[in-house]
Amino acid sequence: MAENNPAPALIVVAHPEDVVRLFSTVAPGADLAVVTEAGSAGRELEAVGRALGAKSTHLLLSPSEVGPWCREQRSRGDVRVFTHSPQEDAPLHREVALLVSRVFDRLWVPATGARPTACTVLDDAAFERKLGLLNTLYRERPDGAGLGACTDPVRDGPGIEAFTEARAGDVVRALSLTKPEVFSELADPWGFARSTYEAERFALTAKVLGALRPAVPPRRVVDVGACEGMMTEHLLALFPGANVQAVESEPRFVTRLRERLGGHARVRIVEASAEDVALEADLVLLAEVLYYLSEDATRDLLDRLRASHLLTSYGGGFGAQVHATLAGRGWKCVRSATLPGRIEPVDGAGSPLLVRRAGTEIRLWER
Repeated sequence: MAENNPAPALIVVAHPEDVVRLFSTVAPGADLAVVTEAGSAGRELEAVGRALGAKSTHLLLSPSEVGPWCREQRSRGDVRVFTHSPQEDAPLHREVALLVSRVFDRLWVPATGARPTACTVLDDAAFERKLGLLNTLYRERPDGAGLGACTDPVRDGPGIEAFTEARAGDVVRALSLTKPEVFSELADPWGFARSTYEAERFALTAKVLGALRPAVPPRRVVDVGACEGMMTEHLLALFPGANVQAVESEPRFVTRLRERLGGHARVRIVEASAEDVALEADLVLLAEVLYYLSEDATRDLLDRLRASHLLTSYGGGFGAQVHATLAGRGWKCVRSATLPGRIEPVDGAGSPLLVRRAGTEIRLWER
Protein backbone atom coordinates (compact mmCIF):
# COMPACT_ATOMS: atom_id res chain seq x y z
CA MET A 1 0.00 0.00 0.00
CA ALA A 2 1.99 2.88 -1.31
CA GLU A 3 1.17 5.98 0.74
CA ASN A 4 3.25 8.89 1.94
CA ASN A 5 3.37 8.92 5.74
CA PRO A 6 0.27 6.74 6.15
CA ALA A 7 -1.72 6.91 9.36
CA PRO A 8 -1.07 4.11 11.88
CA ALA A 9 -2.94 0.90 11.18
CA LEU A 10 -5.61 -0.55 13.45
CA ILE A 11 -6.65 -4.16 12.74
CA VAL A 12 -9.82 -5.60 14.32
CA VAL A 13 -10.63 -9.24 13.52
CA ALA A 14 -12.36 -12.30 14.95
CA HIS A 15 -9.39 -14.65 15.47
CA PRO A 16 -5.57 -14.43 15.71
CA GLU A 17 -5.15 -16.40 12.48
CA ASP A 18 -7.25 -13.80 10.64
CA VAL A 19 -4.43 -11.30 11.17
CA VAL A 20 -2.04 -13.75 9.52
CA ARG A 21 -4.34 -14.86 6.72
CA LEU A 22 -5.69 -11.49 5.66
CA PHE A 23 -3.55 -8.67 7.08
CA SER A 24 0.05 -9.87 7.42
CA THR A 25 1.29 -7.16 5.04
CA VAL A 26 -0.20 -4.30 7.08
CA ALA A 27 0.37 -5.76 10.56
CA PRO A 28 3.91 -4.37 11.13
CA GLY A 29 3.57 -1.38 13.48
CA ALA A 30 -0.21 -1.89 13.81
CA ASP A 31 -2.45 -2.16 16.86
CA LEU A 32 -4.12 -5.59 16.71
CA ALA A 33 -7.44 -6.51 18.35
CA VAL A 34 -9.14 -9.89 18.33
CA VAL A 35 -12.78 -10.45 19.31
CA THR A 36 -13.19 -13.86 20.88
CA GLU A 37 -14.41 -15.53 24.07
CA ALA A 38 -11.53 -18.02 23.95
CA GLY A 39 -9.04 -17.00 26.63
CA SER A 40 -6.27 -18.99 24.95
CA ALA A 41 -6.49 -16.62 21.99
CA GLY A 42 -4.59 -14.01 23.99
CA ARG A 43 -1.42 -16.08 23.95
CA GLU A 44 -1.85 -16.80 20.23
CA LEU A 45 -2.44 -13.11 19.50
CA GLU A 46 0.70 -12.08 21.36
CA ALA A 47 2.73 -14.62 19.36
CA VAL A 48 1.26 -13.35 16.09
CA GLY A 49 1.91 -9.76 17.10
CA ARG A 50 5.57 -10.47 17.86
CA ALA A 51 6.09 -12.43 14.65
CA LEU A 52 4.55 -9.74 12.46
CA GLY A 53 6.08 -6.76 14.26
CA ALA A 54 2.80 -5.32 15.56
CA LYS A 55 2.87 -2.30 17.87
CA SER A 56 0.37 -3.77 20.39
CA THR A 57 -2.18 -6.56 20.83
CA HIS A 58 -5.57 -6.44 22.53
CA LEU A 59 -8.01 -9.24 23.36
CA LEU A 60 -11.69 -8.21 23.32
CA LEU A 61 -13.68 -10.92 25.08
CA SER A 62 -17.06 -10.21 23.45
CA PRO A 63 -18.49 -8.23 20.51
CA SER A 64 -19.92 -5.73 23.02
CA GLU A 65 -16.36 -4.53 23.70
CA VAL A 66 -15.67 -3.61 20.07
CA GLY A 67 -17.50 -0.28 20.04
CA PRO A 68 -16.01 1.20 23.23
CA TRP A 69 -12.49 0.04 22.34
CA CYS A 70 -12.72 1.43 18.79
CA ARG A 71 -14.02 4.77 20.07
CA GLU A 72 -11.06 4.96 22.43
CA GLN A 73 -8.67 4.34 19.53
CA ARG A 74 -10.43 6.93 17.39
CA SER A 75 -10.01 9.55 20.11
CA ARG A 76 -6.23 9.16 19.90
CA GLY A 77 -5.97 10.45 16.35
CA ASP A 78 -6.18 9.45 12.71
CA VAL A 79 -5.87 5.72 11.96
CA ARG A 80 -6.33 3.40 9.00
CA VAL A 81 -8.81 0.77 10.12
CA PHE A 82 -8.65 -2.78 8.74
CA THR A 83 -11.35 -5.33 9.48
CA HIS A 84 -13.35 -8.14 7.93
CA SER A 85 -15.32 -7.76 4.73
CA PRO A 86 -19.12 -7.79 5.09
CA GLN A 87 -19.03 -10.21 2.13
CA GLU A 88 -17.40 -12.97 4.21
CA ASP A 89 -19.46 -16.02 5.12
CA ALA A 90 -18.66 -16.36 8.83
CA PRO A 91 -21.31 -14.67 11.03
CA LEU A 92 -18.76 -13.41 13.58
CA HIS A 93 -16.67 -11.85 10.82
CA ARG A 94 -19.69 -9.96 9.49
CA GLU A 95 -20.65 -8.86 13.00
CA VAL A 96 -17.16 -7.50 13.64
CA ALA A 97 -17.25 -5.59 10.34
CA LEU A 98 -20.61 -4.05 11.27
CA LEU A 99 -19.51 -3.07 14.78
CA VAL A 100 -16.33 -1.42 13.50
CA SER A 101 -18.30 0.43 10.80
CA ARG A 102 -20.48 1.98 13.50
CA VAL A 103 -17.41 3.81 14.85
CA PHE A 104 -15.27 4.56 11.80
CA ASP A 105 -16.62 6.12 8.60
CA ARG A 106 -13.97 4.61 6.33
CA LEU A 107 -12.58 1.07 6.53
CA TRP A 108 -10.09 -1.08 4.68
CA VAL A 109 -11.50 -4.59 4.12
CA PRO A 110 -10.25 -7.62 2.18
CA ALA A 111 -11.31 -7.29 -1.45
CA THR A 112 -13.80 -10.18 -1.25
CA GLY A 113 -16.48 -9.46 -3.82
CA ALA A 114 -15.05 -6.01 -4.40
CA ARG A 115 -12.89 -3.83 -6.64
CA PRO A 116 -9.43 -3.68 -4.99
CA THR A 117 -7.99 -0.35 -3.90
CA ALA A 118 -4.57 -1.73 -2.95
CA CYS A 119 -2.88 -5.06 -3.55
CA THR A 120 0.34 -6.75 -2.41
CA VAL A 121 1.80 -9.96 -3.84
CA LEU A 122 3.83 -11.72 -1.15
CA ASP A 123 7.36 -12.66 -2.12
CA ASP A 124 8.61 -16.17 -1.38
CA ALA A 125 10.01 -15.27 2.05
CA ALA A 126 6.83 -13.47 3.18
CA PHE A 127 4.64 -16.29 1.91
CA GLU A 128 6.70 -18.95 3.72
CA ARG A 129 6.58 -16.88 6.92
CA LYS A 130 2.80 -16.65 6.60
CA LEU A 131 2.40 -20.42 6.19
CA GLY A 132 4.76 -21.03 9.09
CA LEU A 133 2.74 -18.77 11.40
CA LEU A 134 -0.54 -20.42 10.43
CA ASN A 135 0.86 -23.90 11.00
CA THR A 136 2.29 -22.85 14.36
CA LEU A 137 -1.15 -21.68 15.45
CA TYR A 138 -2.91 -24.80 14.24
CA ARG A 139 -0.29 -27.10 15.78
CA GLU A 140 -1.54 -26.11 19.24
CA ARG A 141 -5.11 -27.20 18.51
CA PRO A 142 -6.46 -30.75 18.86
CA ASP A 143 -7.70 -30.98 15.26
CA GLY A 144 -5.45 -28.38 13.72
CA ALA A 145 -7.06 -25.96 11.29
CA GLY A 146 -10.52 -27.45 11.82
CA LEU A 147 -11.18 -26.39 15.42
CA GLY A 148 -13.70 -23.59 15.42
CA ALA A 149 -12.42 -22.37 12.07
CA CYS A 150 -14.63 -19.77 10.38
CA THR A 151 -12.80 -20.05 7.10
CA ASP A 152 -10.78 -22.41 4.95
CA PRO A 153 -7.11 -21.64 5.81
CA VAL A 154 -5.90 -22.71 2.37
CA ARG A 155 -8.55 -20.98 0.26
CA ASP A 156 -8.58 -17.90 2.50
CA GLY A 157 -4.84 -17.72 3.19
CA PRO A 158 -3.63 -16.45 -0.16
CA GLY A 159 -0.30 -15.17 -1.40
CA ILE A 160 -2.03 -11.99 -2.49
CA GLU A 161 -3.47 -9.56 0.05
CA ALA A 162 -5.85 -7.14 -1.63
CA PHE A 163 -7.86 -4.47 0.17
CA THR A 164 -10.73 -2.17 -0.63
CA GLU A 165 -11.35 1.17 1.04
CA ALA A 166 -15.05 1.23 1.81
CA ARG A 167 -17.42 3.61 3.53
CA ALA A 168 -19.32 2.55 6.64
CA GLY A 169 -22.56 2.85 4.69
CA ASP A 170 -21.23 0.41 2.10
CA VAL A 171 -20.68 -2.17 4.84
CA VAL A 172 -24.27 -1.82 6.06
CA ARG A 173 -25.67 -1.99 2.51
CA ALA A 174 -23.63 -5.11 1.73
CA LEU A 175 -25.09 -6.81 4.81
CA SER A 176 -28.63 -5.59 4.02
CA LEU A 177 -28.46 -7.07 0.53
CA THR A 178 -26.99 -10.43 1.48
CA LYS A 179 -28.37 -11.25 4.94
CA PRO A 180 -31.90 -11.46 6.42
CA GLU A 181 -31.31 -8.75 9.01
CA VAL A 182 -32.83 -5.29 8.49
CA PHE A 183 -30.33 -2.45 9.14
CA SER A 184 -32.63 0.54 9.44
CA GLU A 185 -29.97 2.83 10.96
CA LEU A 186 -28.95 3.73 7.40
CA ALA A 187 -31.31 5.56 5.08
CA ASP A 188 -32.11 3.50 1.96
CA PRO A 189 -30.10 0.45 3.14
CA TRP A 190 -30.94 -1.53 -0.02
CA GLY A 191 -29.78 1.21 -2.37
CA PHE A 192 -33.18 1.66 -4.03
CA ALA A 193 -32.54 5.29 -5.00
CA ARG A 194 -29.46 4.71 -7.17
CA SER A 195 -29.60 1.06 -8.23
CA THR A 196 -30.30 0.46 -11.92
CA TYR A 197 -31.67 -2.97 -10.97
CA GLU A 198 -34.16 -1.45 -8.53
CA ALA A 199 -35.13 1.25 -11.05
CA GLU A 200 -35.97 -1.50 -13.54
CA ARG A 201 -37.85 -3.43 -10.86
CA PHE A 202 -40.00 -0.38 -10.10
CA ALA A 203 -40.59 0.18 -13.82
CA LEU A 204 -41.57 -3.45 -14.43
CA THR A 205 -43.87 -3.39 -11.41
CA ALA A 206 -45.61 -0.30 -12.83
CA LYS A 207 -45.91 -2.07 -16.20
CA VAL A 208 -47.48 -5.14 -14.62
CA LEU A 209 -49.86 -3.04 -12.51
CA GLY A 210 -50.74 -1.04 -15.59
CA ALA A 211 -52.99 -3.92 -16.61
CA LEU A 212 -55.46 -2.68 -13.98
CA ARG A 213 -55.81 0.87 -15.29
CA PRO A 214 -57.87 0.33 -18.47
CA ALA A 215 -60.43 -1.80 -16.63
CA VAL A 216 -61.38 -0.81 -13.08
CA PRO A 217 -58.40 0.94 -11.45
CA PRO A 218 -58.09 0.23 -7.73
CA ARG A 219 -59.53 2.75 -5.29
CA ARG A 220 -58.04 1.18 -2.16
CA VAL A 221 -54.44 -0.04 -2.13
CA VAL A 222 -52.43 -1.57 0.74
CA ASP A 223 -48.62 -1.43 0.38
CA VAL A 224 -47.23 -3.94 2.89
CA GLY A 225 -43.62 -3.30 3.89
CA ALA A 226 -43.65 0.24 2.51
CA CYS A 227 -40.18 0.91 3.94
CA GLU A 228 -39.31 4.55 3.19
CA GLY A 229 -42.11 5.07 0.66
CA MET A 230 -40.50 4.78 -2.78
CA MET A 231 -43.00 2.18 -4.03
CA THR A 232 -45.84 4.08 -2.38
CA GLU A 233 -44.90 7.14 -4.44
CA HIS A 234 -45.02 5.05 -7.61
CA LEU A 235 -48.49 3.78 -6.67
CA LEU A 236 -49.79 7.31 -6.13
CA ALA A 237 -48.61 8.30 -9.61
CA LEU A 238 -49.87 5.11 -11.25
CA PHE A 239 -53.35 5.26 -9.69
CA PRO A 240 -54.24 8.95 -9.19
CA GLY A 241 -57.70 8.07 -7.89
CA ALA A 242 -56.53 5.61 -5.24
CA ASN A 243 -56.00 5.94 -1.51
CA VAL A 244 -52.91 4.07 -0.37
CA GLN A 245 -52.36 2.55 3.08
CA ALA A 246 -48.59 2.26 3.63
CA VAL A 247 -47.81 -0.40 6.23
CA GLU A 248 -44.36 -0.48 7.87
CA SER A 249 -43.21 -1.95 11.19
CA GLU A 250 -39.64 -0.64 11.55
CA PRO A 251 -39.78 2.67 13.49
CA ARG A 252 -36.89 4.35 11.69
CA PHE A 253 -38.37 3.51 8.31
CA VAL A 254 -41.71 4.86 9.51
CA THR A 255 -40.05 8.15 10.47
CA ARG A 256 -38.60 8.52 6.96
CA LEU A 257 -41.90 7.42 5.44
CA ARG A 258 -43.71 10.17 7.33
CA GLU A 259 -41.10 12.72 6.23
CA ARG A 260 -41.65 11.70 2.60
CA LEU A 261 -45.42 11.20 2.48
CA GLY A 262 -46.91 12.16 5.84
CA GLY A 263 -48.62 15.22 4.38
CA HIS A 264 -50.10 13.52 1.33
CA ALA A 265 -53.90 13.56 1.28
CA ARG A 266 -54.20 10.09 -0.28
CA VAL A 267 -51.74 8.29 1.99
CA ARG A 268 -52.44 6.70 5.36
CA ILE A 269 -49.31 5.50 7.15
CA VAL A 270 -49.77 2.57 9.53
CA GLU A 271 -46.95 1.57 11.86
CA ALA A 272 -47.63 -2.14 12.28
CA SER A 273 -46.48 -5.58 11.26
CA ALA A 274 -48.06 -7.25 8.24
CA GLU A 275 -49.37 -9.82 10.71
CA ASP A 276 -51.39 -7.20 12.58
CA VAL A 277 -53.24 -5.29 9.86
CA ALA A 278 -56.36 -6.04 7.86
CA LEU A 279 -55.52 -6.89 4.26
CA GLU A 280 -58.77 -5.79 2.68
CA ALA A 281 -58.44 -3.67 -0.46
CA ASP A 282 -58.82 -3.63 -4.22
CA LEU A 283 -55.07 -4.20 -4.50
CA VAL A 284 -52.57 -5.51 -1.94
CA LEU A 285 -48.81 -5.45 -2.53
CA LEU A 286 -46.74 -8.21 -0.91
CA ALA A 287 -43.46 -7.53 -2.72
CA GLU A 288 -40.18 -8.58 -1.07
CA VAL A 289 -41.74 -8.90 2.41
CA LEU A 290 -42.61 -12.57 2.92
CA TYR A 291 -38.90 -13.39 3.32
CA TYR A 292 -39.12 -11.90 6.81
CA LEU A 293 -42.10 -13.97 8.00
CA SER A 294 -42.18 -17.52 9.32
CA GLU A 295 -44.03 -20.18 7.33
CA ASP A 296 -46.91 -20.14 9.84
CA ALA A 297 -47.15 -16.34 9.74
CA THR A 298 -47.11 -16.40 5.92
CA ARG A 299 -49.92 -18.97 5.78
CA ASP A 300 -51.99 -16.94 8.23
CA LEU A 301 -51.40 -13.74 6.26
CA LEU A 302 -52.42 -15.32 2.96
CA ASP A 303 -55.52 -16.80 4.57
CA ARG A 304 -56.56 -13.31 5.72
CA LEU A 305 -56.21 -11.70 2.29
CA ARG A 306 -59.43 -10.07 1.13
CA ALA A 307 -58.40 -8.38 -2.08
CA SER A 308 -59.46 -8.31 -5.70
CA HIS A 309 -55.85 -8.24 -6.86
CA LEU A 310 -52.49 -9.08 -5.33
CA LEU A 311 -48.97 -8.20 -6.45
CA THR A 312 -45.93 -10.32 -5.53
CA SER A 313 -42.22 -10.03 -6.36
CA TYR A 314 -40.08 -13.08 -5.57
CA GLY A 315 -37.57 -15.21 -7.42
CA GLY A 316 -35.89 -18.58 -7.22
CA GLY A 317 -37.08 -21.42 -5.06
CA PHE A 318 -38.76 -19.09 -2.59
CA GLY A 319 -40.74 -17.49 -5.39
CA ALA A 320 -41.83 -20.91 -6.67
CA GLN A 321 -43.15 -21.77 -3.19
CA VAL A 322 -45.07 -18.50 -2.94
CA HIS A 323 -46.58 -18.97 -6.39
CA ALA A 324 -47.63 -22.56 -5.64
CA THR A 325 -49.16 -21.51 -2.32
CA LEU A 326 -51.22 -18.75 -3.94
CA ALA A 327 -52.37 -21.03 -6.76
CA GLY A 328 -53.47 -23.54 -4.15
CA ARG A 329 -55.63 -20.85 -2.57
CA GLY A 330 -57.40 -20.07 -5.81
CA TRP A 331 -55.35 -17.09 -6.99
CA LYS A 332 -54.72 -16.84 -10.74
CA CYS A 333 -51.73 -15.04 -12.24
CA VAL A 334 -53.02 -12.62 -14.88
CA ARG A 335 -49.79 -10.83 -15.74
CA SER A 336 -46.10 -11.25 -15.00
CA ALA A 337 -42.65 -9.94 -15.83
CA THR A 338 -39.21 -11.36 -15.07
CA LEU A 339 -36.18 -9.29 -14.07
CA PRO A 340 -32.86 -11.19 -14.38
CA GLY A 341 -30.29 -10.87 -11.63
CA ARG A 342 -27.12 -8.83 -12.00
CA ILE A 343 -23.93 -7.77 -10.25
CA GLU A 344 -23.66 -4.12 -9.29
CA PRO A 345 -22.21 -1.88 -6.53
CA VAL A 346 -23.99 -2.21 -3.20
CA ASP A 347 -25.14 1.41 -3.38
CA GLY A 348 -26.18 1.01 -7.00
CA ALA A 349 -23.57 3.53 -8.13
CA GLY A 350 -19.90 3.96 -7.16
CA SER A 351 -19.21 1.67 -4.19
CA PRO A 352 -16.24 -0.70 -4.63
CA LEU A 353 -18.21 -3.42 -2.80
CA LEU A 354 -20.26 -5.55 -5.18
CA VAL A 355 -23.43 -7.57 -4.71
CA ARG A 356 -25.42 -9.98 -6.83
CA ARG A 357 -29.05 -8.93 -6.94
CA ALA A 358 -30.76 -12.25 -7.41
CA GLY A 359 -33.52 -11.34 -9.86
CA THR A 360 -37.27 -11.63 -9.39
CA GLU A 361 -40.57 -12.48 -11.02
CA ILE A 362 -43.24 -9.83 -10.59
CA ARG A 363 -46.76 -11.28 -10.71
CA LEU A 364 -50.22 -9.78 -10.62
CA TRP A 365 -52.87 -12.13 -9.26
CA GLU A 366 -56.64 -12.05 -9.09
CA ARG A 367 -59.20 -14.20 -7.37
